[in-house]
Amino acid sequence: MVLVKMFVGEELSFLFVESPKFQRFVHALQATFKVSSQTTLTRDIEGLYAEEKMKLQHFLSTNCGRVCLTTDTWTSIQNFTYMRLITHFVNLDWKLHKKKTNFCQVTSHSREVIRATIESCLND
Repeated sequence: MVLVKMFVGEELSFLFVESPKFQRFVHALQATFKVSSQTTLTRDIEGLYAEEKMKLQHFLSTNCGRVCLTTDTWTSIQNFTYMRLITHFVNLDWKLHKKKTNFCQVTSHSREVIRATIESCLND
């Protein structure tokens, strides 16, 4: 699970796990450790995502009544448009929280696309 969290946290390419240099590095640290394949890493990250999503849903439903949503959209150098949805709220102990709720590719920066994407994220 530490390897999975490292790949997510550092935003590493899943293919990196199979690179010979990474494999040699891990072997030098611990010769008996078997590094996961790209397929296994993908499956484990999807499992972690599902687990964290359930935790966030439970946390939001038990710790706050209202939220404020913000979005951030941008276009990559490959000309793909992305949107990040962030939820801000004050919990029952009056502590401010900020949670990244979603990150996805969108078709444009238009108001209609952003609205539909936010609605879809919240329904999910």
